[in-house]
Amino acid sequence: MASGRDSSSSDEQETSLYTSDGDKRIYHRHSNHQIQKLETYFKECPHPDDLQQLKLGEELKLKQKQIKFWFQNKRTQAKVQNEKADNASLRTENMKIRRENEAMQEALNTVTCPPCGGPHPEQVDRKLYFQNLSANNAYLREERDKLSILVYKTEGHPKPIVNALAYLHGPSLHASTSNNPHVTYGTSSNHLVEPPSLLRELYLREHISFAQPPQPRQLQCSPPLSNMEKVMMTEAMVAAVTEVITLIQTEEPMWIKSSIDSRLVIDQENYEKKFTKNSYFKTRIESSKEIAVIPLDAKNLVNMLLDTEKWASLFSTIVSKAKTIHVLESSKLMYEQLHILSPLLPPREFMILRCCQQLEEGLWVIADVSYHQVAFEFEFGTPACYKRPSGFLIQAMPNGHSKVTWMEHVEVNDKVRAHRIYRDLLCGGFGYGARRWTATLERMCERLSLYSVSDFPTTDDPGVVKTINGRRRLMDLGERMLKNFAWILNMPEKSDFSQQSATNSSGVNISVRVNKEAGQPVGLIVCACSSLCLPLAPLQVYNFLKNLEVRHQWDVLCHASPVTEVARFVTGANNKNCVNILQPSSAAEGGDLMIIQDSFIDALGGMVVYAPVDLSTAHAAVSGNVNPSDIPILPSGFFISRDGRPSATAELDGSRDNCKTLLTVAFQILVTGPTIYEELQMDKWTTSVDTLISSTITKVKAMLNCHDGQ
Repeated sequence: MASGRDSSSSDEQETSLYTSDGDKRIYHRHSNHQIQKLETYFKECPHPDDLQQLKLGEELKLKQKQIKFWFQNKRTQAKVQNEKADNASLRTENMKIRRENEAMQEALNTVTCPPCGGPHPEQVDRKLYFQNLSANNAYLREERDKLSILVYKTEGHPKPIVNALAYLHGPSLHASTSNNPHVTYGTSSNHLVEPPSLLRELYLREHISFAQPPQPRQLQCSPPLSNMEKVMMTEAMVAAVTEVITLIQTEEPMWIKSSIDSRLVIDQENYEKKFTKNSYFKTRIESSKEIAVIPLDAKNLVNMLLDTEKWASLFSTIVSKAKTIHVLESSKLMYEQLHILSPLLPPREFMILRCCQQLEEGLWVIADVSYHQVAFEFEFGTPACYKRPSGFLIQAMPNGHSKVTWMEHVEVNDKVRAHRIYRDLLCGGFGYGARRWTATLERMCERLSLYSVSDFPTTDDPGVVKTINGRRRLMDLGERMLKNFAWILNMPEKSDFSQQSATNSSGVNISVRVNKEAGQPVGLIVCACSSLCLPLAPLQVYNFLKNLEVRHQWDVLCHASPVTEVARFVTGANNKNCVNILQPSSAAEGGDLMIIQDSFIDALGGMVVYAPVDLSTAHAAVSGNVNPSDIPILPSGFFISRDGRPSATAELDGSRDNCKTLLTVAFQILVTGPTIYEELQMDKWTTSVDTLISSTITKVKAMLNCHDGQ
């Protein structure tokens, strides 16, 4: 009965279009199949772009305008319904708080002193109580500091007292191009002691030296946990572990194929029937599950994933910061900041509980869940994401391998809109989905396995590198370049020096920092960064950037001279993943420049990062006699990502891939040494760096036959 339907139902059943004269409407009623398909698509992507609307219209035999107006109506309807639900929830909460307030007021008016039955304590007594409590807290802090000093004297390293997350200065990255004087290497008096490496106890502990991020600045000290807080955390962790095990071991109907890209996602209706949840935002839900076989034994893998420092180092292209806040008996509370390598996107911040439980011999589960019941000051204000119980199942396999089943389940505040060129990547779930984590884990474990070999593999071309120790040192240096390059793409204290283009280019962001850290050039460093979309597959862009025959046409470091490869070491199962040394022909003719480059490509994208060094520094790096962390280096390069559209399903096997590439370009230049610089020169320096990155992007696009508007 059409007359019996409410207005919201009517909005779903039909779409109205104005006629050309503007005074009549044409109503198109949708079938139940069309409505069901549209509703399913809306849950995963409430803001489809023109291409997605067109494809969906073809599938449902609807015009693009009908699709567009249906989604507009649905978003409006959802907004109204959410506002009504919010208002009802707020009224209920307000009434509850009022009743609790009245009850507490009544209790205060009638409270008596238990020992004598007298009236409640006066205000002066309460002040005295708080003064005594403050004095007791001060005494406990003093005792804790004494214990920390005692641990330092007896064990040789202090237990951290404060939480430290953000970096004071940017990490080191590479020697400047033309005006930079020769840099020196060696241990300086103020050099910071290198923290433990990622796998020092796993592979050849006397050789592995994976550099860690620079020393962070101190943030607030978290107060000790009360017994009640510990009980609440334990209860939350037990529930999270149970839910993760259930979700990982359950198939259909809990897990269904996405209507957008056929990946496995959680069916929210079935999920809500089994698990009662309160949504923290009126949000978009991101969920995914992936299975991967990792070339690392299960026990060592579990230990790595539970160690906060190793976690951040292992996933340095995803995790920009990680810090343990509290350690409990069977779990820990930790802060982490995740990012996609582009200045156009803010990082995601989480405060999570992490717990590991061995289910049986050779089988572990590690579970994460957001926990915001402790006082903590987030860097970017109120977090825009909440992690529902997520985690991974790790199963030991023969030959030192592990089978990892990874599951992500996150609520995202949809009011925080992503930049338009990254919207598909985030809404489609590829940005922070399980596949990105498993692809990174697989690639890093392959790299660690090849790092530990005792002789040159047949896939290597040692060239000028004569020893296996030199090979390891060069891989260490390449790893440090990748980590530092990932760090600069957070663009701290960024400011825009150019207008944002209305086409595919996103403009150029520029940041400036004064560096005093060891392992990087000392002085004023200007970093320029830009992200853009190219109508080519990521593998095609990656192959172009690695092509030495045309490199001199876009890379300013080559000075228009051809480049030759003098050494190459493969760092993964894919031979395209390697660290190599390049020599421009100008250097062979008496010039003083070499280029060290580290690059990789996986199922979701890749990186090409390189840094110029003078000949003496290059020879020191490959000799194996110098610690890579002592070599001042300043990398620049490219981050390549799939755009996350539904067509992005082809693997990196040479098959046809119609997805687009999101390319982020970042250059760093040391503009002055440790001497005093004039602020009036800032505009000149930033303009020069802006011109350099803009001209490079223009050359790359022209050589790839990509033009604005494509």
